[in-house]
Amino acid sequence: MKLALVGNYGATNVGDDAIMGSILKSHPTHEWTVFSANPEETREKFLVKSAPLFPLGVRSLFKYGFRTSVRAMKSVEAVVVGGGGLFQDSHLFACFLWGWQVWWALRLGKPLFIYATGVGPLKTGLGKRITRWVYGHASGVTVRDQKSYDRLVELGVDPAKVEITADPAFLFKASEQEKTRHPHSVLISLRPWLGHNAKTIEAFATYLLKLKAEKSATFAFVSMQGVREHDHQVFDPLVKRVGGVVLAPKDFPELIELLEQAEFAIGMRYHFLIAALIARTPTLAVSYSPKVESLYEGDLAPYCVPVEGLSAEILEKRMVRLSIDYNTFKLYARSRVAQRCERASKNTGFLEGFIKTLTKARETDRLSQQ
Repeated sequence: MKLALVGNYGATNVGDDAIMGSILKSHPTHEWTVFSANPEETREKFLVKSAPLFPLGVRSLFKYGFRTSVRAMKSVEAVVVGGGGLFQDSHLFACFLWGWQVWWALRLGKPLFIYATGVGPLKTGLGKRITRWVYGHASGVTVRDQKSYDRLVELGVDPAKVEITADPAFLFKASEQEKTRHPHSVLISLRPWLGHNAKTIEAFATYLLKLKAEKSATFAFVSMQGVREHDHQVFDPLVKRVGGVVLAPKDFPELIELLEQAEFAIGMRYHFLIAALIARTPTLAVSYSPKVESLYEGDLAPYCVPVEGLSAEILEKRMVRLSIDYNTFKLYARSRVAQRCERASKNTGFLEGFIKTLTKARETDRLSQQ
C-alpha cells in the first residue's frame, strides 16, 4: 500500500530519525512517502520518497509552498503519524504544526493511523483541544507509554482504539559482543530547556570538575540535534570549563556504539537514554518531561533526577549510587529493553491490522458497486 509517514523527520534529530528508520524497516512491503522538514536529505539518507511538510510559517511557505505537499498527499492511500512526543504544549507551536499536517490529510480524505507517539505535557486548553481533535479522527492509535494513554482518555479519546506499545527505537540492537569500556569515561547528553540552562550548566560544571580532579574522568558531550535547539548552547560553556569533546553521531546505531564504550552516561534527551539502555551503560537520567520519568519508572527510578532544583550535590549523590549499583543497573537495563522491545514490536501488528481492515473495506465497496 502507498503510505505517508508524517513526523519530526529531517530536523537533524537523531532520535526522531531513529523512529523513522525503525518504522520503515518494520514495514518494508509498503511504498512510503516521508513528509520531512528536509525532504532532500531524507530522500538521500534513507533512500525513500520524501515530500515537504505542509508549510506553517513564512520560511517554509516560500521554500516549498503547498503544491508539492498536496500532490504527495494525494498520491498515498493512508497516513501514518509516526512516533515521538509530537503533541505537547511546552512549545505550543508543536500542537499547531502536527495538527496542521493532520488537517491536510483529513481534508484530502486520507485514513489516519497514529504510531507509537508520546502525548504531553498538555497544560493549555488549546493544546488539549488540538490533541483531542487529532486523536479523535484517527482510525487507530498506539502510544509509547501508560501516561500518554491516560492523557488521551482524560481528553475524551475513545480508549478502545488506543493501544499501549513502546517507542520504535527499542527495536535497535546492541553489538553481539560486549565492547571494552574506557575507564572513568562519561558520555553526556544535555539539552536547552526553558529557563533551566544557567542552573544546569553550573551544576554540571561544579560536579564534573570535582569528578575530573578525583577520578581523572574524561567527558564527551553528545549532540543529538544539529540545528533547531542547538545543544551547543549548553555544551560549549561546559567544554570551556571542564574540557572534553563534543560528538555528533550520524545515526542511532552509531550512538549506541559510542555508549557501549563509555563507563557511565548522564542524559536528558529521551532517545539518548533509550540508546544507553540498549547499550547497557549505567546512566543517570535528568528528567525535564514526564516521558523521561516513564522511561525510568520502577527499578530505574532511583537513577532519575528532575532538572528543577538540580545541583552538583544531587548529581554526585546519585552518581555514587549508580557506581555502587553498576552491575545491577545493567540487569535492570537488560530487563527494561527486553520488555519495551516486545511492546515496540506490537506496533507492527497494529498498523498492519489497520491496513488489512482498510483494504478489506475498499474491496467490499468495489464489489458493491459492480
